[in-house]
Amino acid sequence: LGTLFFNIYGEEFWWRGYILPRQELKFGKWTWLVHGVLWASFHSFWWWDVLAILPGALVMSFVAQRTRNTTPGIIWHWINNGLTVIVLLLGILGLTM
Repeated sequence: LGTLFFNIYGEEFWWRGYILPRQELKFGKWTWLVHGVLWASFHSFWWWDVLAILPGALVMSFVAQRTRNTTPGIIWHWINNGLTVIVLLLGILGLTM
C-alpha cells in the first residue's frame, strides 16, 4: 500500500501538478496531447502495455489541463492501480474464478 500511495501521488503531483502547467507555456491548448504521449512513454519499461496506457494518459492529461486539478487523476490512478493490486493478490492467494 505504501508503494501504491507514493506511486500514485508522486506521479500525479509531479506529472500533472508540476510538469503539465509548465508544458502549457510552450504547447498551449495542445499540451494534453504532448503530455499524454510523454506520460505513456514514461511507462515504456512496460513496453507491452504502452499502447494500452496511451488512451488513459491522453484522457487524464486532457482532464487535468481543462480542470486545472489533479484530483480526477488521483482517483483514476487509485481505481486503475488499486484494482490491479487486488487482482494480483487474489491470484497469489489462489482466489481467482
